[in-house]
Amino acid sequence: MSKAAAEKKRYLSHELADWACGLKYEHLSAAAVRSAKLFWFDSLGCGLGGSQQEDARILLAHYREMAGAGTEARRHGGTEMGGPCTCFVSGFRTNPVDAAFLNDHMIRAMDYNDIYWKADPCHPSDIIAGPLALCEFKGLSGKDLILATVIAYEVEMRLCEFGLPGIREYGWHHATLTAFA
Repeated sequence: MSKAAAEKKRYLSHELADWACGLKYEHLSAAAVRSAKLFWFDSLGCGLGGSQQEDARILLAHYREMAGAGTEARRHGGTEMGGPCTCFVSGFRTNPVDAAFLNDHMIRAMDYNDIYWKADPCHPSDIIAGPLALCEFKGLSGKDLILATVIAYEVEMRLCEFGLPGIREYGWHHATLTAFA
């Protein structure tokens, strides 16, 4: 394929990006908004429970140590300020990537989070803290969070349906789809 032909070729990633960038909160149905809110209620409940698990405590302690946070703030009764994004329950603040990772870990820690069974199973809420961290980092609204949640869920679930008879038959794990979403 020539360079010019390759540059004109449209890939699935282009279609997904165009769709995601063109979607607005006003385009969402009432049912989509309600579903996104329910995903959040469920995920927050899972995150609260997950925050009490030993592995979540170990991760948070590690991130606090790496950031040099925690000891001084606790000693002086203050809050931990270390970044623009908040980690569930702890008040620890860090960068958006680490906050998303820590919060998503808490959501998944007890394995009670949602599951999508239409084709191969996947856990769309494994990515839900990413939009939260980005919205907090950018100072965006709740409507922006709902929109980002719908986009993330749609991408993951549609990719899950795309791999027929299932993504496992291609040698992929559902977490691969999470990375794309």
